[in-house]
Amino acid sequence: MEIAFSKIHGLGNDFLVINELEREVVKNKADFAKKFCSRHTSVGADGILFLCKSDKTDFKMRIFNSDGSEAENCVNGLRCVALQKYIFDGKQNESYSIEALAGMVNAKISSFENGLAVVEIEFLGKREFKGKDSIDVSGKKFDYFFVDVGNPHAVIFTGEKVGSFPVEEVGHKIEYSEKFASARTNTEFVNIVSKAEVNMRVHERGACETMACGSGSIAIVIAGTEAGLLEKDSWVKVNQPGGTIEVRVESERILLKANAEKVFEGKVEWGDF
Repeated sequence: MEIAFSKIHGLGNDFLVINELEREVVKNKADFAKKFCSRHTSVGADGILFLCKSDKTDFKMRIFNSDGSEAENCVNGLRCVALQKYIFDGKQNESYSIEALAGMVNAKISSFENGLAVVEIEFLGKREFKGKDSIDVSGKKFDYFFVDVGNPHAVIFTGEKVGSFPVEEVGHKIEYSEKFASARTNTEFVNIVSKAEVNMRVHERGACETMACGSGSIAIVIAGTEAGLLEKDSWVKVNQPGGTIEVRVESERILLKANAEKVFEGKVEWGDF
């Protein structure tokens, strides 16, 4: 059976997006993700996004990481599926309500040209700041802030330059630390530039280091404002290898804006149907 997909990325955090709005086309989603996310033997991606029917919102997004695990939330993914739905609709609708395991968001396409969109997200889901803790990795102590935005994040503000930081090595050990049990965690390594700007790299649970992370950007700004490191109720630039995400944390809502881009369309052969 041939499965049609679109390849879309949000600042380098890349996904295969599959339309299941009419019917389910992939039953074994975990194995599908493991097979087709492989960068050496298949199309390659950080994860698979499925557009599904929803009784609550315009549509539902399901997210499967490259290791086959299902994620509760992915803000870069939300921008990508909003762009795909916008393209499906022939550019007639500009805003959508989207359901994910972590809750609901509103997404608006504020501009679109040649496959590149600026997508604005109003994040309506969980936002829980769980305070400060520390963890030992290979004999070195790291202080972190733990934030839950529907998926878990350990935010580490560090004086070491994140550009040369061993993100894969340290992030992998933190992900699988007993501190985070079976749920594991995403980990952000952050340099403060000013109260309105940070630089970061991220180790994503189930996907290793990625070029960008939207929920991680939100977690950073929540942690930074709670700790007094970043300005409240203001736009904060979160610079990462794939580009910049802007985040504004307010008392009643969280806003985010950044690019999403469609790269190409294709089909893969899949025997599970």
